[in-house]
Amino acid sequence: MDDANDPHLPIRPTLDLLDEVLDVAGLENDAGAQAALALGFCDRLGDRLDADQRAAVDAARCYWSQQDRAGRRRWHAVYASRLDQQRQVLSPVDRLVWCSLVDNTGLTGSTGEFLVLEALDAGLGLDDVEAVLCGSVPGFAAARVQRPF
Repeated sequence: MDDANDPHLPIRPTLDLLDEVLDVAGLENDAGAQAALALGFCDRLGDRLDADQRAAVDAARCYWSQQDRAGRRRWHAVYASRLDQQRQVLSPVDRLVWCSLVDNTGLTGSTGEFLVLEALDAGLGLDDVEAVLCGSVPGFAAARVQRPF
């Protein structure tokens, strides 16, 4: 693809910085870190989540903060079924919700990039994405201050 036609070109410096931060953060085995980033994006989406998506996000938050497995297990099953039925065609918002429920994937550069691109596709702007990264990814805010774009 020609760079002039790349809709994600403005985010490239942010993704590069995220990769650098995650390369040294040691979060590749921390599923909670990946879920926290997905939850941050879901929170930023706010009213753009429908009732089911909000309920699933609430269950994920409860799971990650209190280890209440029942609600998360239910919504994980619902989204897994949707993945199976729709042959992995979910909306960007649904993919972010799914990522908040998953507890077997750590936060790597590629996972972080995936979540950022889903957040953009879900309708968040660059400022919102960077705000979530600063609040959810250890070391990102400090790195962002040291290297303004």
